Amino acid sequence: MDRAIEQCDSTQKPVLKPRRKFMGLAMAILFGTLGWPLCTAYSQTPSVVTRPESPPSVRIQMVNAPRAAVVDGARIPDLSALDIPLLISDSDHRGTAMHLRLPEYTYLQTRVSREFDQRGKLVESVSAYDAYPIKVLGRHHHIISLISENGHPLSSKRLKKERQEAAKEMEMAERESALQAGGAPTAGAERYIAAGIGMSQTGDGVWIGVSQFLRQCQFGEPRYVRLADRDMVSLNIHSCVSNVGDPRERYMKRMTGVVWIDTADKVVARLEAWQATEIEQETSSPPHAETIVYEQMRLPDGLWVPKRIRLNSIGKAELFNGTDKDMTFEFSHYQRFNTEVEDLQQVTLKPNR
Repeated sequence: MDRAIEQCDSTQKPVLKPRRKFMGLAMAILFGTLGWPLCTAYSQTPSVVTRPESPPSVRIQMVNAPRAAVVDGARIPDLSALDIPLLISDSDHRGTAMHLRLPEYTYLQTRVSREFDQRGKLVESVSAYDAYPIKVLGRHHHIISLISENGHPLSSKRLKKERQEAAKEMEMAERESALQAGGAPTAGAERYIAAGIGMSQTGDGVWIGVSQFLRQCQFGEPRYVRLADRDMVSLNIHSCVSNVGDPRERYMKRMTGVVWIDTADKVVARLEAWQATEIEQETSSPPHAETIVYEQMRLPDGLWVPKRIRLNSIGKAELFNGTDKDMTFEFSHYQRFNTEVEDLQQVTLKPNR
């Protein structure tokens, strides 16, 4: 099935995943059994592509900030006085709180999957999804449905079927969740949205997110930089915990990287991570080809939202728990929207234009 459902529970009660088989590559954002948003991958039909990979460029400019300078309306401290653990903790909490507001918005999501087929050809599939937020019985949800495949819009008949399936799965998840009413939320369940790529019932695949790095890694070498015309604190990522038990997060033990945190809003604007060499230098720079990238953008109302999440694990299946593909999720056209209904039968699903 090539469509997906997104749910966001403002009450933070666990929501059971829809009964869908995990197969291959496409993504849905939904609350997993731990109660935090999980982006999960499903199957898609690839098409052959010949264009070379060309990662988008990112303009990063070093800033020589004087002691206690005022930048973008916020007073930033001398780097020698910067409390890095407090900054990381604040970013985790603030970013999580902002992501809990995502169900208030509609948006478009584009999923680009690239991998080699059995004949050694690099193939690509591109699918577009519409995210439509609703509030049902006091709980926030997103209906995510497929609207086009490889540039071809779905027929009105298939689009209607996709949305009907979305409503059914949402209702199923709502009923399963109701069975757990009154249960205490899992401690530490709230996080930045994470992407599950290559996930399967046998435990393959990986989780890619911001909170897992903020909570399980050490940071150092702070410097002030400009990114997207805003002032950031840039920190090197190193010394991620070595006792990660979940196989979908064990790749972190062998990763290094850089994180950019907005000085005014204390939210992660960008995170890059790549495989560390045996002798990693403190001043190491990312390789030319991206491995893990998590980008955010700031909406006019001040909310930070996902812009692009990418894992390029082609040729690195051993490191990434069996995942050998290049998967990118792009988010765009965010618009504030809120609907509340008391009966699931009242939900009218329309494509976002």
